[in-house]
Amino acid sequence: MSSILNWPNLLWALVLAGAVCIFAAFLLLHALIQSHITKVPKWRSRYSSVHLLVVLGSGGHTAEMFSMLRRVKLDPTRYTHRTYVVSSGDNFSAKKAVEFERTYLTQKDESSATAKGQLSPTGSFSIVTVPRARRVHQSYLTAPFSTLGSFWSCLLVLRGLHPDQKHIPPQPSHSRYPDIILTNGPATAVCVILAARLLRLWHALHVAVGLGSHSGSDTTLSSDFKLRTIFVESWARVTTLSLSGKLLLPFADRFLVQWPELAGRKAWRGMRQAEYVGTLVD
Repeated sequence: MSSILNWPNLLWALVLAGAVCIFAAFLLLHALIQSHITKVPKWRSRYSSVHLLVVLGSGGHTAEMFSMLRRVKLDPTRYTHRTYVVSSGDNFSAKKAVEFERTYLTQKDESSATAKGQLSPTGSFSIVTVPRARRVHQSYLTAPFSTLGSFWSCLLVLRGLHPDQKHIPPQPSHSRYPDIILTNGPATAVCVILAARLLRLWHALHVAVGLGSHSGSDTTLSSDFKLRTIFVESWARVTTLSLSGKLLLPFADRFLVQWPELAGRKAWRGMRQAEYVGTLVD
């Protein structure tokens, strides 16, 4: 036993482990670049229902998000289920989500139904609370542990297994996996988008080995897997990206900016560029 655990053998074991890690890192980098330069296919019809997940921040981020949703005239008859993700202790964002649903979307749907002479439901919505990745003034030594807790909670949300989602009855019109994830920059967005990337990678591995369409426990592991991500940089960011934006630029499917000075930004050569779309807030 002592001959096996001598220093030369341990050194070779460390070299082999390092080589495997480097190979895995390059493989993941290649997959990430390919996913950015490949056009996202359209997997559903234009008028099919959509499960939308919105990540809310505190204060200005939440105000900007609901301003954008009003500006694009969110149609509740198409986006039949809305999931709002808020951080623990952020009662302001949760309250604004309820106000948006009960005032703007309900009134919009009622006016549309009146014009058509029929009653059309606004669908359903849920508010999910996840732990903060890092609290204000929290030590950087403990932040990685709280970030992992937030990341795990975001994984549960994306899979529809979070405790706040258990009261939602199953609907045949939408998957428990969100079709679209929309965020404009709070720290929780980093955990949500990275969690979506991890789930999509796991799905791709299942499909690659021929398990995607034969998994009885999870019927969503098929060729029409969802979880498409859209990151909108804050209107307040004119010449530089936010920290969340810099971290998520290589991972978001679409990265939208509201000022021309930020157009064309990309993580590195070969990656998809930031798209200038003009002002999205009122």
